[in-house]
Amino acid sequence: LKQLIQELRLELYPQYLIGDALIKYDPSMAIQRSPTAALMNGATYHKVKGGTGAIINALVAELDTDRVMLNRQVTEIACQDGHVRLTTIDGSEFTGEKVILTAPPKAIAEKIKITPPLSDRHLMDATHTWMGDSARFTVLLDKDYWRTRNLSGFVYSNYGLIREIQDQSSGDGQSFGLLGFMQPTEALIEDAEKRKQTILLELNELFGIEENNILAYEDFLWNEYFVDGDGNNYNSGLMPHQNNGQAFYLKPHFDNRLYFAGAETSPTNPGYMEGAVGSAKRVVNSLKNL
Repeated sequence: LKQLIQELRLELYPQYLIGDALIKYDPSMAIQRSPTAALMNGATYHKVKGGTGAIINALVAELDTDRVMLNRQVTEIACQDGHVRLTTIDGSEFTGEKVILTAPPKAIAEKIKITPPLSDRHLMDATHTWMGDSARFTVLLDKDYWRTRNLSGFVYSNYGLIREIQDQSSGDGQSFGLLGFMQPTEALIEDAEKRKQTILLELNELFGIEENNILAYEDFLWNEYFVDGDGNNYNSGLMPHQNNGQAFYLKPHFDNRLYFAGAETSPTNPGYMEGAVGSAKRVVNSLKNL
């Protein structure tokens, strides 16, 4: 991933790790402080200047943008007569020599009819979708509310809506923000405003942040997008990274016409950006060697 970032001439800056992390073990206990460096096991982390979306934008800038189509959900893939035909949800058809699938395998199994059928559809149904049952929030703040208190901004919690937080401030120190992961249940899944107000209460408990200190707030629930026909989350009953990187995903199908890439198909760092880049390189090298 770092090699790709360098090739795209993007910049990295270090994740802020100075000071203590806050840990919420149990509602009956006071919030604990622990040195962040110890929790990181000495590892160094970086963020991409401009956000990780800058990676996608840089890649798109090298393409013929007329050939990049968004919001064109593929509903059927037919491999026959030496070619591949894609059908989208609006009935449009596209024909080519090969197709590379990068969506999570479970999403492919749920959303796309493949002809002839793949032999291991059951494996695709049983492949974990990393972040598929997660939810995230970000807040932009008028100033820093943790660094001046010798806090790193990292939070780990075993209860409540917020389960993890990290410093999301800009590398130049001109804007301050937090990125967090949450675990909404029941009404909090459906009620975005109640979710926001709960986040604000917990941020106040952690850092003394008031609602008028927040310049912008946004949250995103991946689990709204990864639900099967029965209304169950794709990861129901699955272990994290289950069946990621299976041999089935590493080989071409239908006489080298259909390939799997994407984060969940990588045998190394599956589910992560590193795994996604690795799987892309694997498929491209395979195509080059035909």
